Amino acid sequence: MPGLRADGESGQPPGGAPLPAPALPAALRQHGGLDPDVFAAQLEGLRSFREQAWCAYWNDIAAGYEEEAEGLLGKDEAAERERGKDALIKAVTYYTVSAFPGTTPLRMEAYRKARELSERLAALLDDRLEKVTLEVGGEEVTGYQRFPEGEDRVPMVIVTNGLEGTVQELALPLLRYREARMGVFLMEMPGTYSYRNPMSPGSEAVYHGVIEHFASHPRVDAGRMAMVGTSFGGYWAARMAARSPRLSCAVACGAPVHHAFGPGNALGTPEIIVSVLLKVTGARNMSEMASRLRELSLVKEDLCRKIEIPLLVINGEKDTLLGTRDSVLLSMRARRGFLKLYEGDDHCAMGHYREWLDLTFEWLQERLAAAGTPA
Repeated sequence: MPGLRADGESGQPPGGAPLPAPALPAALRQHGGLDPDVFAAQLEGLRSFREQAWCAYWNDIAAGYEEEAEGLLGKDEAAERERGKDALIKAVTYYTVSAFPGTTPLRMEAYRKARELSERLAALLDDRLEKVTLEVGGEEVTGYQRFPEGEDRVPMVIVTNGLEGTVQELALPLLRYREARMGVFLMEMPGTYSYRNPMSPGSEAVYHGVIEHFASHPRVDAGRMAMVGTSFGGYWAARMAARSPRLSCAVACGAPVHHAFGPGNALGTPEIIVSVLLKVTGARNMSEMASRLRELSLVKEDLCRKIEIPLLVINGEKDTLLGTRDSVLLSMRARRGFLKLYEGDDHCAMGHYREWLDLTFEWLQERLAAAGTPA
């Protein structure tokens, strides 16, 4: 989307750069099941990030699909109800796009609307997907948990996304793995959307709290737990791989590690991403934001080398948002690091989304099975 500016005008931002496609939320990059050509045309029809224009544009499209869903979901014909589900998925997707990046009142209103419809959608798509709210680490963490049928203890995977991600974005693609014999908990990253406190190294406490909650869950085999993260969520997956003795393996996709936090990095170059980072870190200005980001480096305290569990590192070969060298660094310094770069792809390898999700779940199942095998 060349030339689209954070301040709402088209053209090159003063002192900044055009918003690159990888800076957009997963709903935009993956189209939420939308027709790519239709979505591209819709993007071309909007040249502003200003709150009023951005939210009104996407909300109008979302409301149309919401109305369509309401008219179809009560029908007797199964085919019409399926069309209604599809329309509801599209409504959630467009409200999620409207909510990006969640830093203003109208965007937060769209976020809450997407959450509300997601709860209804979850019940329609999978009656085992359950909304859960946890009080951990001084925060209220709302996410979705899912366990397979039965009463046995199963491996547990905690999935977290990044700066711009929402829990509803995580839920839809992961439903295709519902037959896997593992539990899953989907959560948003601390500092984003509905969290009370900014993100900092202390946000570890939130993830520790979530991990400990599920370690004591009656359906969870506490000896077989894993974490998966995308973008900044990948950072937390890597950090918790070093910090939590509960985890047996982890997957970090498109994670900033060290270089992305330093001078000359790509992180935060687009003005819209700068605004998100200022909010997420709680910084008052660019200098304070840069200082807080440097504190997150996994090279500090040599955390990369403290990762002893299997760690799968995924990214595009040409990450123009964060840079690919952090993925390489992480895989090399982790004692059991595995690196998968997708040729010609960008941040988080979103052009190969299905491929790396399949790889991730196959890899997790193998490692978690091995974790449960007696030595």
